Amino acid sequence: MSAYRWDIQGLRAIAVMSVVIFHINPQLLSGGYVGVDIFFVISGYLIMGFIWRDLNNNSFSLMHFYTKRVQRLFPALLVMVVVSAIFGYFILLPHEALNFSSSLIATLLYVSNFYFYLEADYFNDAMEFAPLLHTWSLSVEEQFYLLFPLLIMLLFAKAKKDIFKLLLFIAFVSLILSQFLISYDKSFAFFASPSRFFQFIIGGIVAISLHKYKLPQNLNNSLGVLALALLLLSLFLYDETTLFPGIHALLPTLATALILFVGKEPNITSQFLSNKLFILIGNTSYSIYLWHWPLIVFYKLQISPSLSNQEQIGLLFGSLLLGYLSWKYIEKSTKGKNYTLAMIISTLLVSLGSYYAFTSLSLEHKNIASTYLDYNTSKFRSGECFLTSDYDSINFFDKSKCITHTQGKKNYLLIGDSHAAHFYSALDQAKEDNITITQVTASGCHPTLPYTGTKRCSDLMQWAYQELIINKEFDTIILSAHWKYSEKEQLLSSIKFLGKYSKRIIVLGPNMEYLQSLPRLLANLPPTEDTRSIYKSAGKYKEVASVDYYMKTYLKKENVTYISILKLLCDANGCTTTTPKGIPIAFDASHLTHSGACYIVENIRDKLFL
Repeated sequence: MSAYRWDIQGLRAIAVMSVVIFHINPQLLSGGYVGVDIFFVISGYLIMGFIWRDLNNNSFSLMHFYTKRVQRLFPALLVMVVVSAIFGYFILLPHEALNFSSSLIATLLYVSNFYFYLEADYFNDAMEFAPLLHTWSLSVEEQFYLLFPLLIMLLFAKAKKDIFKLLLFIAFVSLILSQFLISYDKSFAFFASPSRFFQFIIGGIVAISLHKYKLPQNLNNSLGVLALALLLLSLFLYDETTLFPGIHALLPTLATALILFVGKEPNITSQFLSNKLFILIGNTSYSIYLWHWPLIVFYKLQISPSLSNQEQIGLLFGSLLLGYLSWKYIEKSTKGKNYTLAMIISTLLVSLGSYYAFTSLSLEHKNIASTYLDYNTSKFRSGECFLTSDYDSINFFDKSKCITHTQGKKNYLLIGDSHAAHFYSALDQAKEDNITITQVTASGCHPTLPYTGTKRCSDLMQWAYQELIINKEFDTIILSAHWKYSEKEQLLSSIKFLGKYSKRIIVLGPNMEYLQSLPRLLANLPPTEDTRSIYKSAGKYKEVASVDYYMKTYLKKENVTYISILKLLCDANGCTTTTPKGIPIAFDASHLTHSGACYIVENIRDKLFL
């Protein structure tokens, strides 16, 4: 490993370009997020390899290692954060500004992965537009840098001969933890460093234990090509529905590790990865990663929520340009210079200054719409009648409170996901005294057969279909969800089943959706522009209208009342975005405010309550 590994720069190029393309347009590269995992494996390979060699040469200094990491990575990060704070002060709305100040401090302390995990609740669509969201992976890397030198030093001193077995065991524990957390807390599995450490360790094993092995040239070439093919395959085959990290993360992790292993000797793959363009992008990859996300976020927030092909290309080249400038004038100019004290002071000043600036900004509001960015979702009755990832078990479902079925009254059942839960308070408010509303809802849980989704969903729906509905025989059952056309057969089979136990079945169609939180779009709308025109530049009208049309068509022959929410909100003149009192219909991209739900229920009252 004495020769410089230019092919690693090529791997970095693939990693950063994958992430940038994915963030600009996920449809182009659905598994582009895997680029972060490539970085993790490379970091494990380089850092653990360096530490092990220095320990063997009796030249390793823990303080020198930590200082060098800070000097290498922190200056560019600090500049990016400061520039983002300046833009954020003028672009972000009050609630967003307060969240940004907190994320800024977490970023500079390298704990943003845990901060964003704590902020990633079911209704927090604003996370998608957090300018510093991408720093979660930098925090994971820094936590690795903090802990693993100590671990390697311990293993070197106490169990040098068993290093391979011990590292393999730790990696296995981390992988099992990652897989377990996916079913228990998917968000924590994604953001937490312990569930990612196996990727660093696998890279480290290649550097520490496998570097001495040499393969025949033909086998080396074949394995390199195979590994690169598998890595590229994961970039195209994985998507946002893939359970990740866990077992699925093994494919890109092992493929990257294999490329690193065979790249010790010249081969076809290493030659391909060592081309000049890849090397340039690889050299600037850290800075490209730093700048690409704030650029995309601020562009979408301030200029255009939807991106044309030309805008996507512009953001791609803008990310590359900013990354190059940051690499040349910040990374290279501060390389090897001891600015530790200055950086500590700068961090304190930036943190305190931003906190007070954004706290004061958060006390201001552009208009009534901006106050709904921080919406209280208590009317969904989370943890009682609405299960979420925070209440991830049917045991949280409060039957005594949620089941209101009463003999002698007209008994309604509202069943579905969050797009059913947002109707409950409005239905309860609009009903007459002789009507009861039972609520059975869970996030991401469509009320259809067969039972699918998370365990909380399948358990709740199985109980509802096999016990509640059969035993109670509700007069009316209302099905509502974030519908997809692919669920046609499941919905039809569910309706046929429900028809045996209920006189009326009502299906509420999909709600209008937007590319950003509706309150933000309203807050930034010029005073002269009609609020009903927002759907043209920031709406998903065509997608929702397609689902609405097909649902209405294939449900026409069934004994069911289909109510088009989209048709109620949208017509030839645009889409209603506020109630008559000026309150946003939705508090995020699609979930209804209580006032918005009341507006809809009042307009379909005659179809709901007979």
